[in-house]
Amino acid sequence: MTLFYIGMFLSLWTLGTIMLVNNYNNKYTYWMSIMFLIAGFASFSLVINQSFLPFLREHGTSPLQIEYIRITTIGLWGVEYHFLPYLFLMGSLIFSGRCSRNIYHLCFWGLLVPIMIYLFTVPTYYPEARFGGTIFKVISGLYFFAGIVMYLLSYYKEKNPVYRRNRFRTNLVVIAISFVYSSDYYGVNYILIGKDGLVMSSNNLWRFNFLIVIWLVLFFIYFGLRYGFMGIKLRIEQQKLDFSMRSLTEGTVILNHSLKNEVQKITYLSERIKDSIHFNQKEEALQDVCNILNVTKHMLDMVTRIKEKADEIVLKEQPQQLSQLLDTQLSSISTILQEKGITLQRHYQIDPVILCDPAHIQETFSNICLNAIDSMEPGKGKLEVILTEMQKEVALFIKDNGSGISKENAVKIFDPFFTTKKGSLHYGLGLSYCYSVMKKHGGTLKIFASEIGKGTIMEMRFPRKRILQLRATDKKDYMAESKKISV
Repeated sequence: MTLFYIGMFLSLWTLGTIMLVNNYNNKYTYWMSIMFLIAGFASFSLVINQSFLPFLREHGTSPLQIEYIRITTIGLWGVEYHFLPYLFLMGSLIFSGRCSRNIYHLCFWGLLVPIMIYLFTVPTYYPEARFGGTIFKVISGLYFFAGIVMYLLSYYKEKNPVYRRNRFRTNLVVIAISFVYSSDYYGVNYILIGKDGLVMSSNNLWRFNFLIVIWLVLFFIYFGLRYGFMGIKLRIEQQKLDFSMRSLTEGTVILNHSLKNEVQKITYLSERIKDSIHFNQKEEALQDVCNILNVTKHMLDMVTRIKEKADEIVLKEQPQQLSQLLDTQLSSISTILQEKGITLQRHYQIDPVILCDPAHIQETFSNICLNAIDSMEPGKGKLEVILTEMQKEVALFIKDNGSGISKENAVKIFDPFFTTKKGSLHYGLGLSYCYSVMKKHGGTLKIFASEIGKGTIMEMRFPRKRILQLRATDKKDYMAESKKISV
């Protein structure tokens, strides 16, 4: 059995390290990776106490050195045993997506209190260590139960079918992990790490924990390779794309992608100016000149920071009235909308001031709007921009009545170089860049809803910590209004 336990902690540490290294900016993945790393402490300590320390004693190792190792294993096992339920519950709260900054900090410290009180009130038995007991069975049981409930609720409340399937896969894993409560907490009367070895009074279900680890590893490999799992995408193709993305930092492909949308706007505006001059429409011509100046200003700003699209995005943050930013960008694409006969509707239910990088947010909004325009049939298109409040966060919806996005493409749409558009000027970098920008702001970008032949709704959401000022534009119930948004 020793080999099984060695395999357990090595597998858990490997998974935790992979998740931490590949996606350390994702808060949920960060907590889960820490949980996997700490979950390996118990099997590691078990191997040390049952196999390694007896070997050292037989070969005349210094008793003092053996004692140092034994105390270390006591500490590692104690950390795993007492804090695993806490890590499980914290991960579930973040996964639910309903954990605001204040709630996060409250739970971060508040959930530690019962554990710390328990640890301070439990008598020590040095040179022995004893874990377990009825009180901690209750504490750990409540934490695991609450965590399972949060995972299940997050699945049932998710309406987007793509994200719902991802949440279902995660639930399959975490519910299997929760079996640890039956084997290591409820089923254990006590664990005694003494000077002469390890004594455990239990129902012996803990001996089957290796099955959980095998299930976790197989699940992680299969779904990680195929779909991505817990924020990790382990496809070989994805690794190649990441390498290609960085190798293009100094190339003209990224430059062309950044400028093509703005050049298209200038072309439309220039044609309009020619028509306005021909028909002696001075005011219209001056307005289009102002729009061209806005476009060129944005182009120059993006050119100076073009490297950020293929490398690490560095934000230059400042307070920004979001409605003003949206109006500026919508004004610059107004000629494209008119040329294609697309109706524009704005629904600003709030007028927030947010802390953001205006250039990156403007570019992100522009990319999404132009994608929506490309998907709509000329003369029949309708573009809606909805700015509202959801769960005390600022939500921006861009809705079109275009061709829609298939379920197959929905899971790949934010991948670098993935595109459904034809032509040499489409590189599949726009939405990947937009996703990175929103993630860098601590927000999200996702497909809120989409149906083939009916249209798509993209959602940009800014977290509460980014909101400097939030003023309502009318007396509507924003939560009730937001639920009406549908394709």
